[in-house]
Amino acid sequence: MPTSASAFTPLPISWRPCGERQQAECGSVEVPLDWDAPAGRTIKLSVARRKATGERIGTLFFNPGGPGGQAAMLVRDYPQYAVSAELLRRFDVVGIDPRGVGESTPVTCDRPVHDPSVTQFPETRPDYRELVAHNRAVGLSCLAATGPLLREIDTTSVARDFDAVRAALGEPKISFLGKSYGTMLGTEYARLFPGRVRTMALDGAVDHSMDSNRLVTDAAVAVEDSFAQFVRWCAGTTACTLHGRDVARLWDDLLLRAEREPIPVKGGRPLTGEELRYVTYVFLNQLPEYSNGLANALVQAEQGDAQILASMRASALDDAASTSAYRSILCLDIEPGVTGYRDLRARLDRVRRLAPHMKGTSEFWDMTAGCLGWPIRPTNPQRPLHVRGVPPVLVVGNTHDPATPLSWARSLSSHIDGSGLLVNDENDGNGHSAYLRTSCATSRIDDYLTSGTLPPSGTVCR
Repeated sequence: MPTSASAFTPLPISWRPCGERQQAECGSVEVPLDWDAPAGRTIKLSVARRKATGERIGTLFFNPGGPGGQAAMLVRDYPQYAVSAELLRRFDVVGIDPRGVGESTPVTCDRPVHDPSVTQFPETRPDYRELVAHNRAVGLSCLAATGPLLREIDTTSVARDFDAVRAALGEPKISFLGKSYGTMLGTEYARLFPGRVRTMALDGAVDHSMDSNRLVTDAAVAVEDSFAQFVRWCAGTTACTLHGRDVARLWDDLLLRAEREPIPVKGGRPLTGEELRYVTYVFLNQLPEYSNGLANALVQAEQGDAQILASMRASALDDAASTSAYRSILCLDIEPGVTGYRDLRARLDRVRRLAPHMKGTSEFWDMTAGCLGWPIRPTNPQRPLHVRGVPPVLVVGNTHDPATPLSWARSLSSHIDGSGLLVNDENDGNGHSAYLRTSCATSRIDDYLTSGTLPPSGTVCR
């Protein structure tokens, strides 16, 4: 850890009862705005804790991903959606809203991140220039509304914040459970503070050492694969509203129609073709639980009303707080690796070949295309990764995860000395992340976090 960071000593947390029936505790921690200048301005981190109800092992930090996921709110109000009853029994479970997120000092933007009139898949140079100009205007609005914090919300800074919370709690070591983006955060914490980790489970893993070409390509293939899983499910079960129909053909026709003219939404803004693809991707992240929800949404849209899809759009694309934090953080963490229109167009042609139905839609396309023109250059871009000196870490991947392919979990595990890999194929390995979504993976992760012992090498949940 840099000398400047070690010069900062956080104050102990002053806790107050909070949450339903006052069963949680809430507080805050002041940390440096800029970890390279720890004596300067500070910002606030919102922290929630549920103390162990049984025989206590220690403290477990939980991060739900995003970036933009509000861990403090989940731990305070909805702990059952954060961790299992077993972990609530054995650990003090702590949720921290990262800097820029939720009830911590937030990122705010005066211009919407998502504009349905601006394509992220530019077919022409004018389309490309419009995308870059839009991204720059959004970034400048965020900078004007947020101030210097916008330059300091990279994941390395967040990892240092988390260690300040550990120090404020008086804990020599912490356990950590991170999902999705939380795996990037956990990996960075382990890299910076290997001796302060007791156990760490990384579920739905992102390998931050991969360049953007690899990330975008792998993600496009994973989303297409997940769509194919949905099509197979509809063909194989009468529970699917679309059972007996050519679902891939229906999808292609619906998408072509939406690209010609947005699908009406009763009482709301019509749904564009790009929005249709992205919102469907969000549904795919929640298979198998939302399989028939997606089927019903497509039937409704085919009949001329995209209300169900629009309700998902509201949280995935139109929520100002979450999209502002998501865009601003990732534009500091991800180097798009695009030199101009020709470069992006070549990438677009490649992912369209690999994903003929979903046409390259993925979060990693969104974050790379969405960061072109961003007024602040990445401060924590992808780089070679090797985590040493940390206790055994458990990396978890689903066989058909549309957001974080299994290959990323394998790759990340190879960069962490002594780590183990748990492959989840329960529920056919569908959906994004495994914890609290499949019984086998949940029990394996709980067993590891409590005991510190990795599952046997080669373990697969089926």
